Amino acid sequence: MSDSQQLWENYAACWSAEPGERLAALDAVAVNDVDYRDPGTEVGGLTELAAYMTGFAGAFPGHRFRIDQVLDHHDRSLARWTQLGEHGEPAMSGVSTALHRDGRLADITGFFLPA
Repeated sequence: MSDSQQLWENYAACWSAEPGERLAALDAVAVNDVDYRDPGTEVGGLTELAAYMTGFAGAFPGHRFRIDQVLDHHDRSLARWTQLGEHGEPAMSGVSTALHRDGRLADITGFFLPA
């Protein structure tokens, strides 16, 4: 598994992490001043991103993300992912891109793919 693949796997796990562990897990994979955006939001910093993830977990209990493929070059990566429901069924798919800094994610943009 490549470093970028592992980084995205660890980042994906943050979305379904226990609330008390989420910020520390996120700190291991993203820089403190991380920027995050998807079609519904734009947040800055680890604390805001962790809070957004907590809201997601509350809206989609039992869901998690599976990283299906990672492409990377020049401190940038693209991850194809699937959101899995509480019984492991695919609920949504998408792609996310990121700029890497100091071996962690620094600027993340998520896109939701049409069904």
